[in-house]
Order: sequence, then C-alpha cells, then structure tokens
Amino acid sequence: MKGYFKRHGVLWTFVLSFALGALGASTGASAANFTAGGIYGEAQPGTTVIATSNGTGLTRETTTNSAGHFEFVQLPIGVYTVRVQQNGNVVETAMVRVTINHSTHARFAGEAQALGTIQVTGGAINPIDVTKTNTSLVLNSAQFDQLPIARNENAITLLAPSVIQSSPRLGVETTSFGGASSAENLYLLNGLNVTNNRNFVAFSHPPFEGLEEYQVITGGLPAEYGGAIGGVLNIVTKSGTNTYHAGANIFYSPSGLRSETPVVSIPNYQTGGSQVSLRHPISLVNPESRTALYEDVNNLVYNVYGSGPIVKDHLFFYALYQGNNFHGRGYSLSERGDVDSGDPQYLAKVDYQINDANLLELTAYSSKHGNDYTFYSLQKGNGASRAIVGDARTYTNNAGGKAYIGKYTLVPTNDFNISAMFGYVTFDESQESNTRDCPQVSDDRSGTAIHLGCWSAASYQGEDDYAARHETRIDAEWQLGPHDITFGYDKQAFYAHISTVTTGGVGWIYYSRPSSGTTQQGSFAIPAGVDEYVERRFFSNAAIYHNYRHAYYAQDNWKIGNFYFRFGGRLWSNESNNGSGITFLSWENQFEPRLGLSWDVFGNSSLKLYANAGRYAIRASGDLNERLAGGETDCFTYYTFTGMDPATGAPTGLKRFAPAATSPETTNLGFCVNGANGTPDNPSSLLAKNIEPPEQQEIILGAQYRIEGTQWSVGLRGIRRKLLNYIDDVCGANPPAFFMLPVDEGGFNYDNHIYNYVKEHAGKATADQLPGCFLMNPGHDAVSVNQQTGETFTIPAKVFRMPEPERYYNAIELKFDRAFDGKWFMHASIVWSHLYGNEMGYTLPSIGQVDAGITELFDFPGLMEGGYGNLDNDTRWQVKVFGAYNFAPEWRVGFNVHYRSGLSLSCRGIYAGSSPSIIARAYGSVSHFCNGKLTPQGSLEKGPRVYWLDLSLNYLPDWAPGLKFGVAVNNVFDYHQPTALDLTYSSGGLFARDASYLTPTYFQDPRSVRFSIEYDFL
Repeated sequence: MKGYFKRHGVLWTFVLSFALGALGASTGASAANFTAGGIYGEAQPGTTVIATSNGTGLTRETTTNSAGHFEFVQLPIGVYTVRVQQNGNVVETAMVRVTINHSTHARFAGEAQALGTIQVTGGAINPIDVTKTNTSLVLNSAQFDQLPIARNENAITLLAPSVIQSSPRLGVETTSFGGASSAENLYLLNGLNVTNNRNFVAFSHPPFEGLEEYQVITGGLPAEYGGAIGGVLNIVTKSGTNTYHAGANIFYSPSGLRSETPVVSIPNYQTGGSQVSLRHPISLVNPESRTALYEDVNNLVYNVYGSGPIVKDHLFFYALYQGNNFHGRGYSLSERGDVDSGDPQYLAKVDYQINDANLLELTAYSSKHGNDYTFYSLQKGNGASRAIVGDARTYTNNAGGKAYIGKYTLVPTNDFNISAMFGYVTFDESQESNTRDCPQVSDDRSGTAIHLGCWSAASYQGEDDYAARHETRIDAEWQLGPHDITFGYDKQAFYAHISTVTTGGVGWIYYSRPSSGTTQQGSFAIPAGVDEYVERRFFSNAAIYHNYRHAYYAQDNWKIGNFYFRFGGRLWSNESNNGSGITFLSWENQFEPRLGLSWDVFGNSSLKLYANAGRYAIRASGDLNERLAGGETDCFTYYTFTGMDPATGAPTGLKRFAPAATSPETTNLGFCVNGANGTPDNPSSLLAKNIEPPEQQEIILGAQYRIEGTQWSVGLRGIRRKLLNYIDDVCGANPPAFFMLPVDEGGFNYDNHIYNYVKEHAGKATADQLPGCFLMNPGHDAVSVNQQTGETFTIPAKVFRMPEPERYYNAIELKFDRAFDGKWFMHASIVWSHLYGNEMGYTLPSIGQVDAGITELFDFPGLMEGGYGNLDNDTRWQVKVFGAYNFAPEWRVGFNVHYRSGLSLSCRGIYAGSSPSIIARAYGSVSHFCNGKLTPQGSLEKGPRVYWLDLSLNYLPDWAPGLKFGVAVNNVFDYHQPTALDLTYSSGGLFARDASYLTPTYFQDPRSVRFSIEYDFL
C-alpha cells in the first residue's frame, strides 16, 4: 500500500486538495454521466430556478449564486422547461433539450419562449457545451428517423467525422475511429459495456427501434471512460413518459429494387485460358459479411411498441417487440450461398421515479438470433447460372445475446449525486450444422482452392459456447465551490466457454509438387517421383477462462472565470486467468492521465477554445486466453494417395511421408504447430513478465463558434494520436517448437538467434523450454522465467531484431452544424488525415485477421521488412453532409452525402529478402515483397474513392395524425466503387503474378430502396 501511494499519489493529492480548498467561489457547470445530462445558465443572483421534465414531470429546484450562476445535474435526457422565479412569479422561461453526457446552456430572451417543436424533433438550442473538452456527435431518434441511412448502429458512427468503414475482409460490419483499428472502440448501452471481449470487434446490438439517443465520441475521453483508444458509441434506450404511446412500423427492402453488383472478369483464371465472370470473386468463407457478399436481398423488419405511465409522475414503462425476415444469396467460384435470418428480438425498460431525488431504471433486451446458411456446389462455368451439384449443406451461426441492466441514481442536492449500476450481458457463440461430421476437403492442385465433399464450414464452435460479462460501477459527482469533482469505481468480470474443432475432426488439402524444385513440404520429405499428395490437418481448441478488470477514476472540472480546467485520471488493473484459475497476465495500477482546458471566450457559450491531452489504454482480449490458456491441437502430416472417396472427397490408399532428416516427429498426429498437441501449456511461459498494455497518447486543439442570431455553429479541430506501446506475439524464440524446423532444403534455413542467445547466457535447458512464439512488447526487452528453476532472465530487444510498434494519426477537422428550427437541420464535416506507421492494431485489415493482440505482424523480422508506411485505414479526405428539410407541413426530405478518398494499398507477396528470418517465406503471400522486390507498406497508389448519396422522403398526413409513410433510396446513383482489392501479388512463386491481383473483391452496397409505414396509435 505504501508503494501504491508513492507511485500514484498525484491523482489523489490534487483531488484531496480540491476537496479541502474549494470554498465560497462561483460554481462550475455540471459534468454529466453516461446516460444523463445537465442544464446550466445565468440569471439574477439569488433567484429561484426550476427545471421540469416535459415528459415525466421530474422537477428540480435551485437558487442562483452570487454570480447569478445555476445548474442542474443528473437529468434524464429529454425536453425540460426551465423557469426563473422572482417573488414567486415566473419572469423568464426557456425550453431546453437535455442530451446524453452533455451540459446544455439555458439561454433566456427576457420573456417566455415557446419551443414546442423541439419536443417533436429533438433539435438542441445551443450546440456548444463550453464545459467539455471531448468531441462528439449526438443524435436522437427523432433526428435519425428523418435520415435515409441504414437503421443500425454502424450507420450512426459513420456520420461522425474521422470515422470510416472498416475493411469488409474482417467479416463483420464495423468502423474505425481516428486511425485506430475497429477492435479498439468501446460500446455502451444505458451505461453497460456491451463490447464482446473475445476480440473487441463485435458488440451486443439491441433492437434498433428501441434506441433513443446516440453519442459518438471521437476524441478527448474524460476519466470515466476507459478501455478504448479509438472511439466510443454511447447509447441510451427509449423510456416511458406521462403520455401513453403505442404503435407499429414496418421497413421493407425488396430484392427487385436492389441493383446488381458489378461482374468482374479475371483472365486465365481456373479455366485454362478463358475468362471467368463472377459477381463476387471471393470465397464464402465468412458469410457474416453479407453486405459485401449477397446481392439477392430481401429484408423485412417490423416493430410493435408501447409506452406510458404505470403511475403518473412516478412509474413508467417502455416495451418493444422486433421481428425480421432477411434473405440473401451470393456466389463464389465454386459455390452458391443463401442466408436466412428471422429470430425476434425485444427490449423492455421500467423507470421508477421514486421522487425527484431518487430514480431507478431497469432494462432488459434480447438480440439473440441465428443466421441460417445453405451452400450448394456449382458446376464450373461462367456467371451465376451454373447448375447445382450434390445436396445442400447447411449450418447455423448463432449471434447476439441478452442483457439485463439495473441503475439507481440519488440526487439529494444539486451539489452531490451518486449512481450505482449493475449489468449482465451474454454473447451467444454457438454453431450448428447438418454437415458437422463431414471432413473438410479442399483441392488446391490448380492453385485455386476448390470445395470437395459435403462440409459447410471449415471449423465449428461448440453448440453450447457462450461468453458473458458482469459489470458493477459506481459514479459520483460532488461540487465544492468552483470544483466539480467526479469519481467512481468500475468492476467487470468476463467469462467464456469456447471450443473450436475442424469439421469432421480432420481436414484434407490436395497439393501438386512445388515447381520451385523444393523437396519437402513443411517438415516432411516429398518422396521422389510424387507429383500430387495430400495434407491431413487436425485442429481443435477449447478454453474456459475468466478475465477481471477494475478501475478507479477521479476528475475535477475547475471553473475560474470563463475558464474550465479538467484534471483527472484512471487507475486500472486487468487479470487474465485460464480455466484452472491460474493468472497468466496481470496489469496492476495502470494510470491514464486526462487533462483539458476550455475557454468560454465571451462568457455566453458562443465561442469556445479548447485543448485536451490524454493517455488511453485497451485491455487484454479473450483471444489471448484462447490462444495462451486453451488446450489447442494444431497438427499436420502428409501422404501420397491412390484415390478419392466420391462422397466426401477424402483420399484413399494413403501412405505417409517420412519426416525430413532434420525434422523428427514427436507425435502420431504429425508435426504440431508451436507444440500444440492438445496439452495446455503453462500460459505464463508464453509471455514476457514485463509486458505492458497497449497505450496511445492523444492531443487535441479546437474551437467552436455559434453564430449569434442564427442556428449555425462552426468547429475546427486538430488532432494528433501517437501509439506509445503495443502487444503482439513474436515467434522464433525456439525454432524446434515452431512449424518450420531448421532444415537445409528449400531455402528455409533459419538463424536461431533468440534460441542461441538464451542458450549462451542462460543455458541449454532454459533455451529448450522456450516457446515457439512469445507474447511481448515488440521492440522492447523481454523478461522470461525458467519454468523448472523459477529464475528470471532477460532477452534484450536487439536479439529479437524487431522494430518498435509505431502508429501516428494526424487530422484536421472542419465541421458545420445547423440546429433544428422546426424546418431543417444539417451537419457537415470535412476531414484531412494521415495514418502511418507499422502497427495496424488489434486487427489486420489487409488479410482480414481479427486476432486481438496476436496478429501475424511481428511474428518474424522478415514480415516486418518494409512494414513502415501508410497504413491500411489511411484515407486523406472525408466529406460528410447529412440532415433533413421540412419543405411543407406534411412533407420532409432527408439526405446523406458521403465521400472518402482511396485507402492506402500494399502489395502482398512471398518473402524474398535476406533477413535471418527467411522463415517468413513460409507464411505465403503476406510479406512486403512483390515480383521479388521490396514494396513498403502503403507504397502503391491509393485505392478507389468511395462516394454515395442517400435520399429519403416522408409523408405525415394531417388527415391521420400519427401515420407516416416513407421511402429511402441508398446510393441513389448506384455507384459501384470497390471497397477492397485483391492485394496478393503471387500465390505460387516469387515472380509469378496472379491474374486476380488488384481486382475488386468487395464493392460498396448497390442501390437499394427501403419502404416504411409507421402508425403511432396514441
């Protein structure tokens, strides 16, 4: 404990000093929390100010201080009437919308104002919160309903400046914030972290129609937020009010009005000289990425909802039932794939307003659903009309989950409030199939993988697999004179039961003898005279694990005149355990400082100059548990064969290869990658003892100006992000434990530089127990421990021959906002940015890898040669304009314009350098060598630009109040810009260019039309 305060006492020292020293000065503006907001303003000193919720009747009262300042804290979002009273008489009135995590300035015009339209449309009176130094976009459901974009959370985040769509290669729709990978964001719902801890890419999506307000935070996170270095999507669900509402709506996107994806012709590809034309020149390996894969799409979503008071002014309910019916179809070189999904979802929320000082919220929702896939083998030929061969193969991929959230808020005075939240969220990870017993068989003899047999997916997760998170957090706010101090505690526990096994228990891949003259495959000798052979592969993994995290935070918002100073930080710890409860990764007392300054230049919230600096970190992923703490089997061996089973495609007449002379086998399963023979390793032997978490530093300078007398405001922001530290696995520490042994044939001779160093300095016994791969901070020394003696030893950074991970993001953002005035609103942004370095983050978009913390980067020095440059998500220009215009009492139009310049492209080929890690060649076409020459990361010309226009038209007839008809057209002009290209220069040799190189693999969504009907009965 003494050491703890010695290291981290700075945070608590300034908090304590504020608590003791803040006496008798003017009060600062309130700091809101995840799910609530606040109101502040000025009136005559000593007058009474009352804020009343127009929806629930919640009423708070306060008195202005000697400077005439007042404020209200912890107000549920919604529209409030703020009244100023003198001698019991109302002298001024303002209508204010309270938004999520935002303090709104109440401006009085000297007489009562009527802003009833805001209750309907949700426009903010003043878009500038001078008390904050974070940057965010806030929209509510009423605004979003006027926009023509897709109705999902991903579409919301794409509206914010500096956010781009992540690569479709990742197999899941997600976004990248400010140069970070898509696995470095945080997703909150009613204060609960609903991010899936396995790889941080996915999160538990609630039924969309039940969401009320969305905040997309793109920078300057305050101390209460942790676990993200990209951005945050903070969502609050709808709640009941004193007015009963019930209704239904339906959204339908017919396939008949959806345009076709372009046909791509690849010459000399698979058909011996003729062209193959196909709508998607990709494999349906991951059908989850359906927006890129499927073209014949019907999508029907319908909702039934109701809300209102159970006890007026006290107890309220909201309930939603959502049904859907999705069908899609797509094609690859050898298959047709269909997907169907139709499981219902629900959301329910109860709010108990015990009194004006005590609030209780209970939320439950289910987003659990199954995507049912059906695959058909197709005859060779051109186009999508090829005949079906054989029986259908099906599997179901379950996704989504359930969540339960309870929150209690106590606001005894305007000077102090405290809230407590407990939440539980589950993630369904299971899979089912009628072909689970069919072996995986692939024919690669032509250089292109051809599906054989009855299998559907290469591997399956268990039918009972799941993941879940418990979270408890306490947040408090205490105002002491000019100091507004927020502090709290957050504790999370993540549990998972994950298992993966090759379909049928075994995989077979047919090969032709390499034309390069190599005499062995892997660590096995190819018999003389053998031109064709087959690989047998076993893969399975099972992991039961727990991750624990907790954090303390404290922050002071100190008002001095027109200046708001923010000082704060988070102190957090992370513990990762295996199924036996053994802790193999522990980060304790990690400190993240947060600093900010905002200047209300004129004192009326019209011009804000601000600066923010912070350090942010992300936690250890569940992927690390699965790879380091699971009992993984990954073994292969090779055979000659005499025939093939006509039903399954499996080989017959097998005769096993002999191991190469320098590569003795140690298991009857064949050679096991990195020693993965099903026996769990001691996970503590697989990572450096001095490993530090991934961290990023951020600096922001900005200004925001509201043009007096108008609804317009303009903002300018400059941002600099720098990666300070990262984690990844570095391989080659013990070559005999890795899949490529040090052999003399085939050019795979390996310099055992790490092994030899440890052998020389710590002894052969210590070197022999090194793992094949080592989780560490690349570019830094690694402290390891001898598992037999317990003695530690250090491997210097220079021995690994790795660069330090680097990632830099520089951006300038200019944005224009027009608040809704009852007729129209608009948001526009222009962003210039540059993303460069050698570390992509927790995902690797160029090859579609989603392995948080264990990507193939930094595996071997050769893989990092030429690795520094413009990174995959680097795009220099973004332009976004969206809004809505009510051009007649019954008619309104919505618009969304999006432009993004081309992403950086990197040629991927077979390693051809002279690095000591020549083993990088065994990774295939993933190195920065093309045509035998070094081609640095991002050195190709920029990829295609992507742009589109979305439009919507809504009709709200006066003759039927509550009825609304709508039509939305996405990608009005049907642009077909590629969103990803085939970057593999060669898959068969150093100099042989693939015909598919730089051809499109994914396109932007084609034009589609969505019809909607909604009727609010009450």
